[in-house]
Amino acid sequence: MLIDMTHTITPEIPVYPGDPAPTLTKGHTLTADGCRTTLLSLCSHTGTHMDAPSHLLRDGRNLDEMPMSQFSGRATTLDVSDLGPVITAEFLRAHHDDIYCADYVLFYTGWESRWGTERYLEDAFPVPDEEAAHYLVSCGLKGVGTDALSIDRLVGPQTVHTVLMKADAVILESLCLEKVRDRKDFLFFALPMKLQNADGAPIRAFAELREKYEQERRRQR
Repeated sequence: MLIDMTHTITPEIPVYPGDPAPTLTKGHTLTADGCRTTLLSLCSHTGTHMDAPSHLLRDGRNLDEMPMSQFSGRATTLDVSDLGPVITAEFLRAHHDDIYCADYVLFYTGWESRWGTERYLEDAFPVPDEEAAHYLVSCGLKGVGTDALSIDRLVGPQTVHTVLMKADAVILESLCLEKVRDRKDFLFFALPMKLQNADGAPIRAFAELREKYEQERRRQR
């Protein structure tokens, strides 16, 4: 069973403060041209997206330079919705067994429920502190994700971004995690658009829940 973890890009979606809103305008039409096309204009960090190390680091890698293996693996979701504004290393160590087996750690903050409203832009979602970021790096992860607008505070230094990017990890933001908030081990795919010199890109993120699929197949026999 596949679970979509991606917000739909529309002109009205929340964007990072200062970024332009995406535009989707008609190109060709069936009446005039015999086919439909759409002209897109959007920031590379629009909607559910991935940050490359080059987003902040002068010598960081672009997404189009990374192997496809970077964009999939085992994932665990940690529910941090009741933690307050800080995810500590102590909290992460308490979940060491789940993190140790994962390629991706995804933080469910509950901000997904605010999507499409001004409350999604409130800078109060839980984020890791610097010690927690270094702990995540020590686990050898491919990436870290969140259902909030950023893995860092919206105002101030991008400390968590920098720590993760120096370890060549990707960062995923504005994910849809409600349907996997209690999942501790699942296959995860986050496939970015292949843009030249991509400092970031919108992604199609999804989970594959194999054991649930097998249970449903057995019930159908």
